[in-house]
Amino acid sequence: MDEFENQPPRKTSWFRFSLRSLLILMLLIAVYLAGRYGDRHVFPSQLSGAWQATLPHGFVRTVTVTHLEEDRFLLTSGGSVFNGVYQWQGDRLVIIQPDDKRMKGLTWKWSDGTMTLIGEPAGKPTGSSYLGTKVERLENEGSSE
Repeated sequence: MDEFENQPPRKTSWFRFSLRSLLILMLLIAVYLAGRYGDRHVFPSQLSGAWQATLPHGFVRTVTVTHLEEDRFLLTSGGSVFNGVYQWQGDRLVIIQPDDKRMKGLTWKWSDGTMTLIGEPAGKPTGSSYLGTKVERLENEGSSE
């Protein structure tokens, strides 16, 4: 008599993974999440430097972003209403100390290496809306990581 004949039959389960399959699944999830949420962390070297701002009516300005400390940046441009100290919050650059006190509420959203103005003060205190302004790195400026 064979020793396995007295053993009860094995139950099979639909939820059966090998260690290899589980590791591959975890890797796929990590890659998916990295792609989806990878832009949320920005290094100071990605923001610091010269940028070009294109306003909604086609005007173009040079903007300089300077890393101050941890998650704070200084944005400067000649005569720009965007000037001030900003704080990095998630995937956004939010003004915390504007040079022009009317401009509280400016918020830039980071996406694929560019920033777009998505928030501005209510009531258009300067008479114009700047929503949609895009800020892109100048071609001759490289970002080192």
